[in-house]
Parts: sequence; structure tokens; C-alpha cells
Amino acid sequence: MKQSWNDITAIFGGTFDPPHLGHREAVRGLFQYPGVKKVVILPAGNPPLKTSRTTAEDRVAMARLCFSATPRSRYPEEIEFDLREVKRSQSWAGNPGEKSYTYDTLAQLRTERTHTAFVIGTDQLEKLPQWHRFPDILKLTHWIVLERKPKGRERSLAALQPLESSRLIRPVSSDTWKIAGSATSASNGETLLKLVPTDAPLLSSSEIRETLTRTGKPPEGSLFDPVLSYLNEHRLYGTQ
Repeated sequence: MKQSWNDITAIFGGTFDPPHLGHREAVRGLFQYPGVKKVVILPAGNPPLKTSRTTAEDRVAMARLCFSATPRSRYPEEIEFDLREVKRSQSWAGNPGEKSYTYDTLAQLRTERTHTAFVIGTDQLEKLPQWHRFPDILKLTHWIVLERKPKGRERSLAALQPLESSRLIRPVSSDTWKIAGSATSASNGETLLKLVPTDAPLLSSSEIRETLTRTGKPPEGSLFDPVLSYLNEHRLYGTQ
């Protein structure tokens, strides 16, 4: 069955430490291409491949500000927040060695929703074989890969080549691949991976943190004004 992307709920996860205008514009773009019907923002709890520097409460608060409209800035309304990974990590407060894995989250979401797609960037695609329960994780949902500038398409195709060679995926068009053995209830048909161009600016949360710590100000054009006001008010990342 051919997948209609306007039936899809996109799952947009991240540490959001801090959330920046690249995140904001990437989510906005998903409603235009491939044209999803809804986006669920999924703040990370205790991600295995990153060390969060900020409390989950602050990261969630900043994310809510980042993905919202203001009187001077319109924004899509079809956005929800899912805090299960944050709550999972908080329930493990007495055992800091526990990790929150994307596989577990996607397995839960598969039982709760149909027609979902997990959104990653080119840099995450390149690291996907390192993820917990790879390659089984591929079958749990559709995948949208945002082609991060520069050379997002070239890097994405290079990252997909080993998966093709291993017969984990096969191309069905110039920007879409079918995941092997994936006729699942999660999609009511074939599970797909799709490359999607994005106009989101090339920004890095780690570089923003570093600049804030060093200068007290973020790089110009990197943070949504309400997010900047929040981190200044709460003196995050060395701001005063």
C-alpha cells in the first residue's frame, strides 16, 4: 500500500539543550514537506549517547516556548508534547546508570498510534547502526531523515549504502526506501524511510551552549526570543 504522508504523525525527539531556531524551522517544514498532519515533540530523558547539562524541567519549558506561536510569530497548531522519556528518567532517579532508549519509546508508541514516523537528521542517520536494538528498531515506525546542510543528500546516501548492501532497506524511489520485513501494524503496510530536504538553519546546541558560557550571549539568529528570555531569567549556561 502506498503511504500517504499527510496521514503521518511525525515524532520529533531531541535533548533540546537548548532548543534553537534550527529545531523550530525543521518542525515547521515537516508540515510542508512531506506534509505530515501532526508533530509530537519528544524531549529526551537520559539519552545514552549524550550527557545533558540542564534539568529536564528547564529543557521541556524551553521546548514548549520554542515550538509555539507568539503575537508576532505564527506557528502550526498541530503540535503535541510527549514527556514519557523525561518521566521514565525521573522514575530512575535513584539509579542514574539507567538509560532511556529510543527503541523502548518507539515500541510503546507502536501500540498506541498508527501511521507514525520518527524524525532524525543526517548526522543521526550516520550513527544509526550504534543505536540500541539496531537493526530491529528500523521496523517499528516510518523514518523521516532531514537532509542537514551542507551536503545532506550526499551524506544521507552514503550512510544508507551499507544498509542497502546488508539488505536492510531497498530503494523504491529516488528519496524513499522500504525497510526489509516491515509489513507491520505500525504502518498498516510497508514501513518506509524518506529523505526530506529542510531549510532549517545549520545550528548546534553544543555550540550555542559554548558561546553562551564564554560570552553570555548566543550566536546571532540562533534562539527564538522567548527561549532566550527564559534562559536569561533562569541563568542557564552561564548567563547572568
